[in-house]
This record gives sequence, structure tokens and C-alpha cells, in this order.
Amino acid sequence: MFRPLPKHIDEDLVRNTLSLAKDIDGITDLSLADVFSNTSNGFAPCTAQACMEILAHFGVELNGKKAVVVGRSLVVGKPVSMLLLAQNATVTIAHSRTNNLPSVVKEADVVIACVGRAQMVDGSYLSAGQVVIDVGINVTEEGNLVGDVNTPEAEEIVDAITPVPGGVGTVTTSVLVKNVVEAASKLAG
Repeated sequence: MFRPLPKHIDEDLVRNTLSLAKDIDGITDLSLADVFSNTSNGFAPCTAQACMEILAHFGVELNGKKAVVVGRSLVVGKPVSMLLLAQNATVTIAHSRTNNLPSVVKEADVVIACVGRAQMVDGSYLSAGQVVIDVGINVTEEGNLVGDVNTPEAEEIVDAITPVPGGVGTVTTSVLVKNVVEAASKLAG
């Protein structure tokens, strides 16, 4: 479901009309409750799950590591924080109004940037050895697609960073297709 919806449509009503068994993008309150309670009845939001799939694919150890999530939305920030906690990461949820944000991010082993501001996370936020997942999709005044991280600056500092475009968004699509197949299999019995 694309959000925000037009003002005359009750987003909560529309979102929660969907059956948990068919909520392949993890947007209903029941699906989010599963993410927050670490149960597996529903699906996690696809973009949050995509971040976790990327980390797992590249063998990024999360157990006991410091993770900072820069963003607090129900679409990515909060759910990915819960998924990181389920992998025993020590998670800090930060946002654009966090005091001394660069120093908070600099202390992380893993950074998930999902704040929705073009190239906000620049080199002053980053330190050597970090793994950065850039969830952001922003268009510059010149019409270029960029993430929430200043990639050229980050590449000079961190161990790994996902590209924009071609990173998290691509994996999100794959997670969505996987969820469709899984939901259909469950419903078919």
C-alpha cells in the first residue's frame, strides 16, 4: 500500500482491513505486532526484511554488535530495529532530531539509514569498519537518484555500503515475491 493515502481515506481502516494471511508487505497492526513480539505468524515489512536479508547474505555478524537505525517510521525504522534486536544486536533508534546525531551514528558497527533525507548521512557520521545499509530513495534537484547517505564520502570510510539505486530496493522486490509465494502456499494448504 502506498502511503500516505489521500486525506479523505482512513489509512488505519484500509490498512487493517487486510487479512494477516494476505498481508505480504507487513503493513497491518497484526503483522507489525508479530514483528514487535518476535513471532512468525505474519510477514515483516518488505523493506525492513530486505535490510536483514542483505546483512545475512554477506555474513554480517549482528550478535552483540551496535546497530544504529536512523529513521523511526513504521515502514522501515521501527520494524528493522525489532528485527535487529531479534538477532541480538544492541539497537539505537535515532532520527533527524537526535542530539549529536553524527556521534551516535559514528559509534555503530551497523548503520541502517532510512530517514528520508537526501545524503544527510555524510562522512562526519561514519567511521572505519562500519557496514551501512542505505534505504533512502531521493531525487536531487538535478534529477539524480541518491540515498540517505553521501555514498562517495562513505565509500572512503566504511567497510561496505549498499548502492542506490540497485541495493535495498531490488532486494525489497525479491522479498515481496517470496512473501507472495509463501502466503499462497499457506493459503493453499
